[in-house]
Amino acid sequence: MTNPINSDSRPPGHLSIDPWGFFKTLLTIIGILHIISAFAVWARVSGAPWYINDFAEYLNVGIEQNIPTLFSVLIWTTAAAITALIAHFEALEKAPFTGRWRALSLIFLFLAFDEGTTFHEHIGSLTEEYLTPMGWIAPTGYLYFIWVLPYGALVLLLAGLYAPFLDALPSRTKWGLILSATVFLGGAMGIEMISASVYEQQTVRHSALYAVLYSIEEFLEMLGVALLNFFMLDYLKTRVPTLSLSWRQ
Repeated sequence: MTNPINSDSRPPGHLSIDPWGFFKTLLTIIGILHIISAFAVWARVSGAPWYINDFAEYLNVGIEQNIPTLFSVLIWTTAAAITALIAHFEALEKAPFTGRWRALSLIFLFLAFDEGTTFHEHIGSLTEEYLTPMGWIAPTGYLYFIWVLPYGALVLLLAGLYAPFLDALPSRTKWGLILSATVFLGGAMGIEMISASVYEQQTVRHSALYAVLYSIEEFLEMLGVALLNFFMLDYLKTRVPTLSLSWRQ
């Protein structure tokens, strides 16, 4: 595995950042988390003793506020920090879309907050509370987890607002960000909607099918954010080729 920070040809106290190595490190961690989570899923589906289940909950990617959640919060926060750094250098050069870069950093920071607090589920509860009595929509089928409705609308709004921003980016970065978003949303909303339908219809509390679906969902989400970090770091290195970390000996 390549070290995410490569210092082979640098003097002591000077570290250059390697986007590809960083991505491979994230991918390795994602793989390890999901292998461990497979044990946690087995414990939940097979009806293992309570003490195993209690421990396994800290490892299950389908359960909130545990070790996989912490990892997701950290990689979203990292993406926000990288984007804020890009915004800083864009501002120094008085480049266009500096404001969009800053806003994007805040969006990623919000997604880190959302991941750690399950804020989207509270939004889902409010959506159900206000829309269902009006007879506009009911939380059932693919919309059983109804938070996808307001978040889906926000995704469409942001896609429209950021279309000129994407067009102005280098082709590699533009398509990389589109790939990252597609992978992430494919899990966070696509697989989530299928999971919602299965969850509503299941007759047992924890079905194997539902466990497989939420494992795929979380894998795609983490992979999408890992790709986002890679393409953001890659763009940053393109804009600032000499970017590195250094300190006094």
